[in-house]
Amino acid sequence: MQDFRTWRATAVVVVGALTLLMSGVLPAGSARHPTVSDSAGVLALDWGDLDATPDAWRGNYVVMQPWEHARIPALKEKNPHLTVLMYKDTSAAVKVPHESGVFATGVSYQEAAEAGWLLHGQDGQIVEWSDWAGLFPTDIADPAYQDRWADNVLAELRRGDWDGVMMDDTLTYLSHDTAGGRVPVEIPTDAAMYDATGSFLREVATRIKRNGFLAIPNVTVEWNTWRDVMTDWTPYVSGWENEYAVKWGLDSAGPRFVGADWQWKMELAAWCADRDVPLLSVTYSNRGDFGAVTYSRATWLLTWNGRTGSSMFVPAEPFTDHWVPRAVIDIGLPVAPRQRLPDGTWRRPYTAGLVLVNPTTSWHDVQLARAYEKPSGRRVTEIVLPPLSGAVLRR
Repeated sequence: MQDFRTWRATAVVVVGALTLLMSGVLPAGSARHPTVSDSAGVLALDWGDLDATPDAWRGNYVVMQPWEHARIPALKEKNPHLTVLMYKDTSAAVKVPHESGVFATGVSYQEAAEAGWLLHGQDGQIVEWSDWAGLFPTDIADPAYQDRWADNVLAELRRGDWDGVMMDDTLTYLSHDTAGGRVPVEIPTDAAMYDATGSFLREVATRIKRNGFLAIPNVTVEWNTWRDVMTDWTPYVSGWENEYAVKWGLDSAGPRFVGADWQWKMELAAWCADRDVPLLSVTYSNRGDFGAVTYSRATWLLTWNGRTGSSMFVPAEPFTDHWVPRAVIDIGLPVAPRQRLPDGTWRRPYTAGLVLVNPTTSWHDVQLARAYEKPSGRRVTEIVLPPLSGAVLRR
């Protein structure tokens, strides 16, 4: 994915998961097994993370590399409602496939080179992303490239019990650094990149949907662009993935978003929820960074519509169990809209609990109308929220 992908042995997995077992609460009207979730997730980055996460089936989404297709029958046997998405990069090619011969990109480097789809700088040299060495950006505006990408991906989707594709590197501007600082002559400006990606989604995502599969891009947006992007491109897709939901970076050193930075990310999730557009919302940090884990989960629950999308917390540690209890905590279904309080904190009641978020830089005491249970099991009637924190409390 745009800012974290591990190409040495990438095993990108998005696992929608929410531990109703922990709370013993099954949402009203649900006929599912109580350990099956509809709103939280786990994303495994490195080889072996799926093996380390046996609870992957419990969620509503799994996104994994195309060579992992043999796992699908077992996952769906445990959870027939599971949506399984294949990872594919949209706008780059790689030279070396997985040992199975399958590429994580929609088009291989050889295909792109032979057809003239690789981008070039003013010096005539092929452009390579320096932030992800070994990835070579492609001319995604070329109709022939779009056709080949769709042909390749649809063929792979049909070979397994896939439900759709997660389309990575869906770029709204030239967001990747390049070796030698080369600017591609084929797509030289941010505006050209936006037009190219829009063309790609209009043709390719629409075709994927027309063939009965889901098309869910991982989109690059900023505070001043997200609303236009969502408005322009949502008609082409089945949903969205967006990274860095409440903080920057891959581990606990990355700062949490505050104030307006937090607010636009929350509003993006709300925009999707209000329109029943599935959103896979991703946050990264260390597995033991409970503050970031809860901040992410609580922010998601402020916006969730009770039906669509999934929040996902990704531990920084490789080869580790990605089933993080605080990231999948369940308090039932929302019963009222989110509310911003005068001190800048937010709250929202659920059928089985209460969610609180403090996106400010101040400490706040919150008086509760009744006793609630913290994740530790302690029951409280008031709670102190540190700066940039959240709380998910059970009744």
